[in-house]
Amino acid sequence: MKKTLALILTLALACTMFACASTPATEAATTDTAAAATSEPVAEATEAPVDPASLSGSITVWSSGEELTRFVEGFNAIYPNIKVEVTVVPNSEFLTKLSTAISGGEAPDLFTGESDYVKYLVESPYWTDLSQFGVDEYKDNIWEYVLSIGTDSNGVTKALSWQASPGGIIYRRDIAKAVLGTDDPATVGELLGSNAKMMEVAAKMSESGIKMFATWQDIMNMEFTNRASGWVKDGQLSIDPSLTEYMDMAKTIVDNGYDKNCDPWTGEWYAAVESADCFSYILPTWGYQFLIKPSAITTNGQWAMCEAPVPYVKGGTWVGIYDGSQSKDLAWMFLQYCTLNEESVKAYASEYSEYVALKSVNEALALEAGDAVLGGQNLYAFYNGVIAKIPADLMTQYDGTLNNAFLSVVRSYVSGAMTKGEAIAQFKADALNAYPELTIAE
Repeated sequence: MKKTLALILTLALACTMFACASTPATEAATTDTAAAATSEPVAEATEAPVDPASLSGSITVWSSGEELTRFVEGFNAIYPNIKVEVTVVPNSEFLTKLSTAISGGEAPDLFTGESDYVKYLVESPYWTDLSQFGVDEYKDNIWEYVLSIGTDSNGVTKALSWQASPGGIIYRRDIAKAVLGTDDPATVGELLGSNAKMMEVAAKMSESGIKMFATWQDIMNMEFTNRASGWVKDGQLSIDPSLTEYMDMAKTIVDNGYDKNCDPWTGEWYAAVESADCFSYILPTWGYQFLIKPSAITTNGQWAMCEAPVPYVKGGTWVGIYDGSQSKDLAWMFLQYCTLNEESVKAYASEYSEYVALKSVNEALALEAGDAVLGGQNLYAFYNGVIAKIPADLMTQYDGTLNNAFLSVVRSYVSGAMTKGEAIAQFKADALNAYPELTIAE
């Protein structure tokens, strides 16, 4: 197995560390009580509001995707003299380039962290403590799991996100009506309410010449949340029983031709949106935003969302301020605008059909008209119900490497290249090769 991310993390750990700057407490001035009793009351001083146009400077942002570029125009409408330079760095190169920039004293003022490695960045000293900017006053309006992931093991909040990514099953209404007799999301959700039930429906779909899933690989999005614990706890690697059960489910799907057996993000995966023989995708919010909605042309209005057997969350991008930045105040203004400003976040969500991290915005959008692609179903109302059931955060700093390693051996198992036992043994060997400090839980 390639050890790219493990090498990246090793390089990152070797970089210069920057401790969070502390702000000295202001000493309280003492008051002469006798003088206070006899003197005239003094009018309380008030600060004049700061004109946003009077603020100037520049900040640099590194992001693994283009989403943050979509906020720049609105930000500059308020702060016309703060230049924001966003550089999109491919996710596969992100940590390597970030490590080099930090060690060379050229780190950006803000940078993102994808779900595969965000926990590593949160636990590192690279991102600054956001409490210095008053982030605590916003916390009640942020979905708990989003806030939890951006908070380190000492309770320090270091990163925020403009998005949240709960998931469900995105399915074809017309196929559901033809094969199941209904396209109602609640009823379809009940029919698909467990892995066993999904397999029963898959067999029924197959009899009608329909593939139940675009790919068995997407189901991993759900199964990673279906665990009792993450990959590593107290230095021990464990394989949750739900994942070994998933291996057999994936093989059943492939052996019986229940999916199109394509890889995610390939042309065939996209094309299945418009095909006549693909019933569903098991994907989180970004699956609808980046795959279904832009691809549904002839199938516009023929899609819907229902709950998966397990409420799950997968993916997401967080952003924090570099602790060594010389422009932290300006960086906070941009971070606040992208992640905490209700007006800007709502405008973004409305334009791009993205489910966001602010509860109030999702609740407001849930009251508006539904989405035409979904036959009028309101995606915000749907995801509000799902995210309320999301279990505890299971992310670890090892996820990027271990998720890919597990997927690799499952591919070998479903293709017949390995037995189940061989695949599990290979995964353990790959995990220890990438992280020799780990031990295998019994």
